[in-house]
Amino acid sequence: MEMKFIFFLTFLFLLCSCGESKYENNIPHKDVYFIVYPLTDFNKALTSPGRLAITNSCTHNGGQSCGYKDHGIIVCRMMSSDTYAAYAATCPSDLTKLQIVNDAVLKVKCSKCGSAFELDNNGLSGNKRLLRYRIQMSVTNQYFIVKN
Repeated sequence: MEMKFIFFLTFLFLLCSCGESKYENNIPHKDVYFIVYPLTDFNKALTSPGRLAITNSCTHNGGQSCGYKDHGIIVCRMMSSDTYAAYAATCPSDLTKLQIVNDAVLKVKCSKCGSAFELDNNGLSGNKRLLRYRIQMSVTNQYFIVKN
C-alpha cells in the first residue's frame, strides 16, 4: 500500500511539473545555423561588451537561415560577462521584425506592440521572451556557431 502511494505521488509530481512555459512565444520553428567571427563580422560591432548586431543576409558565413520570414538573428556580446548570445529578431507575440533601440544596453523593441526586450536579461519583456539560440564556441575562441 505504501509503495503504491509513493508511486502515485511521484507520478502526480511529474504530471504537474510538465507544464507549458509561462512565456509567450508564437514563432514557428526554423532551422538556424551559421558562423560568427566576432573580431571581424558586423563591422567589428561585437568587439566590446554590450554590443549587438542583426544578421542581414541568409548567407552569412555558411548560413542556412535568417530566422522567421528572414527577419534575421540578433547576435550580441553580453555586458556582464565575456560571452555571446543569439536570439530570433522576431517579436514572440505578433511576429514583427524587431528593431535595435540601443545597442549599448542590449535592448531591442517591437514597433507593433511596443515591447522592449532586454537581451542581457534573457530576452525578457513582461510575459514575453525572445527565442534564444545555442552558441557553440570554437576551441580557439576565434569564432562561434549559432544553431538551434
